Parts: sequence; C-alpha cells; structure tokens
Amino acid sequence: MDFNKIDFLSLDKTYQLVQGFSCGNDWINDYLKQPSNAIFDHRLGISSTTTLVYENEIVAFFTANCSHLEIPMEEAREIGLKDDLFIPAVEVKYLGVKEKYQTNGIGTYLLQFIIGKVLEITPVFACRYIFLWAVEDKIEYYEKRYFQLTGKEENGLYLMKFLVPTYEWEEE
Repeated sequence: MDFNKIDFLSLDKTYQLVQGFSCGNDWINDYLKQPSNAIFDHRLGISSTTTLVYENEIVAFFTANCSHLEIPMEEAREIGLKDDLFIPAVEVKYLGVKEKYQTNGIGTYLLQFIIGKVLEITPVFACRYIFLWAVEDKIEYYEKRYFQLTGKEENGLYLMKFLVPTYEWEEE
C-alpha cells in the first residue's frame, strides 16, 4: 500500500462509504455506521471523526475530541500540582483499521498522524496526554507505542494514556 495515496477526510465527506467498513469489533463498527453515533457527534461538534480513504475505500478511522484525564494524586504532586487532578488531553474515543489492512502498518501510520497533530497544537493549546480506549487484544500493540494502561476499564475497553512530550523553558 502506498501511504502517499491515503487521504484523511472528514466523516461527513465519506459517510456513504462506512457500510463497507469492518475492523472486527462490533462495538467500534456500530459506532462508525449507526447514524445516531459518529456522524451525529461529528455534526454536533461533540467529536470529530476522520477517515483514511485509499482507492475509494475507508481503510481506517478515528474519532477524537478535546477532553481531560484524571491523574493520580502522586503524579499531580510530581508535576507540582496541589489540587487539580484533571489534565488537558485529547481523547481518541474510537480507532479502527479495516480487517484486511490490519497488518499493513496503517494503525502505526494513523497513531503517528494523531501524535503529530497533537504535537502541533500543544504549544498553543496545552495538552499533556493523548488517551484512548483499547480492546484487550490491542493493549500490547499500544504499549509498544508508548501508551500505558491506566487501570480503568469500561465496557470491555481499557483506558490507555500517552504522555505528550513537553518543552523545557530555559531561563535567561
């Protein structure tokens, strides 16, 4: 697959293609395909869904929004916070790669894209974490890409976090 031929398009431009998509997880597939889910949230501005289109086929997608992540008290103290346990974050609510493309590097390509976009906005709009909900059989995959389990689980999905690199300010 030629990654240069993949287009990142908003769901409202590709919604007619979603019925042919399956990542192998019914929960994630239903979120993308049901009119009351992804497209509804997208049009309301609650979250944004981006599709990766290759040769007129959705090969992957992700849904994300601005959010916050509750961190443990010890981490808050480590970074100098006294009370605030809620840290700015980007939440990747859903992420899926079409089954027939799951071993082609698209997932890694997609994560690099997401991390790159967050790095672009972080100097202007503070963001300490990217967090996502992972299916159990993908936990190891994300751990190899520097995501850490938080210990929280909901509806069979596991919350994982990625610490966004920050810049140290030099004193003059």
